[in-house]
Amino acid sequence: MNPNGNPLSGEVAVAPPSNGVHISRRIKRITETQEIQIRTTHRRRKLLTRSGVLAGFGLAMFVYPVMGNVVSYQDAIEHVPGVVVGEAPTTGHALLGNGPTLIPSRLPLPSVDDQAHFMATSEKYQVSSILPDCLPHAEYPGENGKLDPSLLCTLWDGNLLRADAALALAQLNEQFKSYFGRDLCIYQGYRTYEEQVATKRSRGYLAATPGKSVHGWGLAFDLCDGDDRGAPKAWLDANAATYGFENPDWAKWRKYEPWHWEYMPGTQALGVYGAAYWEGDGGLGDGAEPPTSTGGSTAPAPVQTEPPADQRPNPTPEPVPGAN
Repeated sequence: MNPNGNPLSGEVAVAPPSNGVHISRRIKRITETQEIQIRTTHRRRKLLTRSGVLAGFGLAMFVYPVMGNVVSYQDAIEHVPGVVVGEAPTTGHALLGNGPTLIPSRLPLPSVDDQAHFMATSEKYQVSSILPDCLPHAEYPGENGKLDPSLLCTLWDGNLLRADAALALAQLNEQFKSYFGRDLCIYQGYRTYEEQVATKRSRGYLAATPGKSVHGWGLAFDLCDGDDRGAPKAWLDANAATYGFENPDWAKWRKYEPWHWEYMPGTQALGVYGAAYWEGDGGLGDGAEPPTSTGGSTAPAPVQTEPPADQRPNPTPEPVPGAN
C-alpha cells in the first residue's frame, strides 16, 4: 500500500471484520452451551428416576415380606390357601403362603415371693447365693443329736441347721431383713446329744427327752428374746409358712413356746408327729429307744422343745397335773 493508502499492484484488499460476525459466533457458543447443559440435566433426571424405581422395587421385594404390609389386601384373601375369610394377610403371607407363625408370649413372671416359695417347698435345692457353702443332700442319715457335720450348715450368726432347713431359713431371713432392716435373732438351732442332756438337766419338764428333740435333727430353731413376740412374731406368723416353718400347735396350746419354730417338710418326712408316737406330754416314754434316721424314711420319736434358759415366757405357765 502506497503512502496515499491505495493498494499496490498485486495486493488484495481485505475488508475489516464486521461486528455482526462476532455477535453471531458468541450467540452460537451460548446456544451450544445451553444445549449441553439441558442434555446433561435430562440424563441426570433419567438416572435419578431409574434409581428411585430400582430402590422402590428392592424395598418391596425384601422389606415388605419381612415386616408385613400395614395396609390390608382386600382381594388377596381368596387367593391364599388356608386364610380364613375376614382376616387380611400381610404381604409376606400373600407372597409366601402359610408358614410357621410366632405367637407372642405374655405369661407373667413369678414374683420374688413366688420364687422364694417354690424354692422353700421344693425337695430339690440349688446352691444358694446367701449360703454359698451350704450344699443340699438327697438324704440325711444319722442319729438324733449325732448328725454328721457335712449334713449341717452354718447360719449368719454361727448357729447350725440341717442343710435343707438352713437354705429355707436363709430365704426367710432375707425377707425378714428387708422388712425390719436386720437379721432374725436365732438363740439356738441344732443341738448335739450332749447339749440335749444338759438342757434336760436344767429345764426338767419343759425339755424334751435327750435323743428325741427336733433340735437334734437340725430341723428346729429357737428365737431370741424379743423376736418371739410383738411385730417380729406377727410377721413370722404371717410369712414363715411360705418357707416351710411353723410354730407347732403343741407350742401354742400344750406348752407355750412362741420362740420354737420347726421346718415342717423335714418333720413331716420323718413322721415326727405320727399319731402312734403321741402320749403323755407329747413324746414317748423315757424307756423308748431313740430312732435312727436312714435318709428320712425312719420316724424319730415325737418331741416338744425346751425353752432357752433365759427366755421363759412371762409369766411362765405351770404344768397342770395329769394334763395330756
